[in-house]
Amino acid sequence: MGTRRLRLLALAGALAAVMLAPTPAQGDDVRSQRADFAEQIPHHAVEASGHADGSALSHRLVEVGHIGFGPEAISDVWAHRNHAYLAGLGGTPVQIVDISDPRNPVAVATAPSPDPDCSLQDVKVATINTRAWSGDLMAVGGEGCFTGLQLWDVTNPASPVLLSAKAEFGEPEFIHNLFIYQRGGKAYVAAVSGFNEIFTGIGDVLIVDVTDPTNPVTVGDWGAGKDGGMAYGTPFATVPPFPPGSDCTPPPGGQELCRGEFFPAVYAHDVWVNTRGTVAYISYWDAGLILLDISNPRRPRMIGQGIEPPTFGSDEGDAHVAVPAHGGDIVVVGDETYTDNPFGFARVFDTSDATNPHQISAFATENTLNASAEDGLFSAHNVIVKRNWAYWSWYDDGIRVFDISNPTAVREVAAFSPGGGSSFWGVYVHRNLVLGSDYTGGGLYILQLR
Repeated sequence: MGTRRLRLLALAGALAAVMLAPTPAQGDDVRSQRADFAEQIPHHAVEASGHADGSALSHRLVEVGHIGFGPEAISDVWAHRNHAYLAGLGGTPVQIVDISDPRNPVAVATAPSPDPDCSLQDVKVATINTRAWSGDLMAVGGEGCFTGLQLWDVTNPASPVLLSAKAEFGEPEFIHNLFIYQRGGKAYVAAVSGFNEIFTGIGDVLIVDVTDPTNPVTVGDWGAGKDGGMAYGTPFATVPPFPPGSDCTPPPGGQELCRGEFFPAVYAHDVWVNTRGTVAYISYWDAGLILLDISNPRRPRMIGQGIEPPTFGSDEGDAHVAVPAHGGDIVVVGDETYTDNPFGFARVFDTSDATNPHQISAFATENTLNASAEDGLFSAHNVIVKRNWAYWSWYDDGIRVFDISNPTAVREVAAFSPGGGSSFWGVYVHRNLVLGSDYTGGGLYILQLR
């Protein structure tokens, strides 16, 4: 079953990443709609560097430090207690970097996966304090692994200690994203295992009790099919099947659940948890934004679902990341779409009524709307929200910063790209530093907003 699943994921990735360009007729039709679309998606005429002459933006992102790791491919980035943690793809270990002097970052340790070919997609670090264990805990999610969830003691970042490496339900090789949180005297990791429901009958969203991180226990799960009554999976591997000749299934209410002729799919991709440990925000690809009540981690239940309004052309949803802001009254959502016309952009959902999330605005970079796939990849990817600003890793468009103080009129305030083929996977804000992870081999960029 593990092999079959890996083949599915490889096929899904190929479908998502290698999209065919529109035919000439389709291209003409798309171009004829671009002016209308530009009115729907507020954006700014800014070069990919984001600061061509400084006149278009109110702030600057200035590089103050950088560290590379050779040819290793870096994925996401997190920071805790003056150390940055960078997950690695294709067998690359987690890189741990002392950033106490941001102008002189120093690599102090690595945390290699127990599986040498494991691709580490996500890393989070948090301090937990329970009766069973206290310290700084690093959680790492891996794909292609027999130990999809790895927990490390990084209380001494220069000497990480592997505490456990957990297999999930006989299908351990796919933990794509995760989040550590503590509620009362217990600590948990919320994790997503895309397409898990197809192969195991267990939901894509997993709640793992890590109160004792040497002995993690999965206590709850949630799936779009078994718990939400929705279609799930893809047309080529799904239970129940999508309608013949169709790439979407209408949910109650009649709105389209999934759109797009390239890669229709319903699976959990990313998770974020509020500060109280009661609500999980799930980006569920073509099922949009899903809010789960996890106050009882053994029985997660859906609070509400926000369907992304269709726009035009190849836009198909692809809800990739979702992070709450303004005390949970809004959620910033990013789509990951590799094809142009347009690439994946960002959206803002009003979640003040959590049972009825609905989109109130959307925004993009100029390249997202106008560049060709031949020019690069200009999709939104990951986001961190601090107060009224959303910090984005935007692949070939670098690091972008947007003011969301008025969520119905988002505006760009700063941008950074070092050029030279860089492409940013992850972003994190640590104190007065903005960290960007360049997965093409550029390593860690340390920036300051001025």
